Amino acid sequence: MKKILFVIFAGMLTASCMNNWKAEAVDNDINTAENVGEPTTTIQKLRTTYASFINNSSYTQVMTDEVVEGVVTANDLSGNIYQFIYIQPIAADGTLDTSEGGIGVGIKGVGCLYTLFPVGQIIRINLKGLYVGGYGQAPRIGMPYINTNDVRRLGPMPLDMMKTHVQKVGKPHPELVQAREVTAADLTSANITQLTPMLVVMKNAEIKDAGWPYAHWTWEGDTYSEYHDIVINGTNVKQLLYTSTSATFAGDTIQPGKKTIYGLLNRYSTSYQLSLRSIDDIIELDK
Repeated sequence: MKKILFVIFAGMLTASCMNNWKAEAVDNDINTAENVGEPTTTIQKLRTTYASFINNSSYTQVMTDEVVEGVVTANDLSGNIYQFIYIQPIAADGTLDTSEGGIGVGIKGVGCLYTLFPVGQIIRINLKGLYVGGYGQAPRIGMPYINTNDVRRLGPMPLDMMKTHVQKVGKPHPELVQAREVTAADLTSANITQLTPMLVVMKNAEIKDAGWPYAHWTWEGDTYSEYHDIVINGTNVKQLLYTSTSATFAGDTIQPGKKTIYGLLNRYSTSYQLSLRSIDDIIELDK
């Protein structure tokens, strides 16, 4: 049986378990800011303040020195998440706060964000000059861009802004990042704001379409991102699991049988989307 691993470079792990990430000195490098200031707001306050922009899938520029802090729960390790990392609040005891959703942080110009921002890494972001808003009502921090349909969207910030606006605090502690268990009954429209984006785990689950790949290839050579139903404790949730063709495991075959499934639970409008951070987020129980 696979063990669930919050993947991190071995050299970044510390030998002792700490109750508070902040006990360590600030960890900065040439790619991130040395000091963006102490936190002045929380992820939840940020989401509340800019709720109208998030809910309308629009955005607005932050004009003051607002500093928000969170811990990384998902990144681009396998290519299934692209140009984004996701952070969630930190609880009073220094562990991950799973009572409320987090926020996406878009960054472009870095080929492997997971090397800079592994799971368990605390970051602080000075929002002045950046934008806060939503895409498909999913909250995010970044910069506007114009897509191929000539429509303005809120996308990732450029590399030079990451170097001046994003600070790493201490060393990563992936062992303190725990997923929130969710069932099919939890995945209602009333809960979607609270539960997304969030690292979750689904137990006694089964992915429909066993025998097919996670993402789709055609005989003509075309590729398509794919949605699959997930059955949780006997209840089917339609089109919940989303996999990009850019994922390193996109061509892997879905195995039949019961599983424990970890992943980033996000939303697009009124629909939930679960994205695996890597194939190690799947624990096969019937092997």
